[in-house]
Amino acid sequence: MQKENSFRKWFCDIIVVMDVTYIWSQIFTVVEYGLLGWSYFAKKRKLVVILDIFSMISGIIAFILLGADLGMALSVIVLLANFYYLWDENERKKKDSKKYFVRDYVAIGIVLMGIAVVTFLTYDGPLSLLSVLATTLYEVSIWQKSTKVYKFLGIPVAFCWMSYNGFVRSIFGVICEAGMLISSIWGYVDEIRGSKKKGKRRK
Repeated sequence: MQKENSFRKWFCDIIVVMDVTYIWSQIFTVVEYGLLGWSYFAKKRKLVVILDIFSMISGIIAFILLGADLGMALSVIVLLANFYYLWDENERKKKDSKKYFVRDYVAIGIVLMGIAVVTFLTYDGPLSLLSVLATTLYEVSIWQKSTKVYKFLGIPVAFCWMSYNGFVRSIFGVICEAGMLISSIWGYVDEIRGSKKKGKRRK
């Protein structure tokens, strides 16, 4: 009887710990999506990169809590790349803000190679390729100097993640990505309207 009670207590303690871990993972996930959604309304690329850095950090913590190795590994690669983009933004002069240097192509090449290596090492079936495709598209979008391109590519990125979460039956993930889809479309449309207004003012 005493052994049974000890086992029950041990089992209940594990359930409590699992619940707390899951709750914290969802909190960090909400923060991640909130910051990412905010980035689609940012006007400057530097702010986009800063918001994405903190979004990635939140996402990595959530992946660690959930034990999602592939998601965590891909996010770490993107996070390191974002630190480079932030340094690059600080190094550039205003006249070079849209110019691409050799280092930019080297950076994207290294990051894409890193994604390929991590994918090979942690491959978990065809479904996992959806998350890889989403990460690759995201990386290309944040690599671009144009916030308009970033917001436009956010649409297929959100669609890929929505599909992935749908296949794994994560209702919360689908809802969050639906929010990102709306944010990216809204941000992209807002960017186009802003460009049109600037063009009219110049005329």
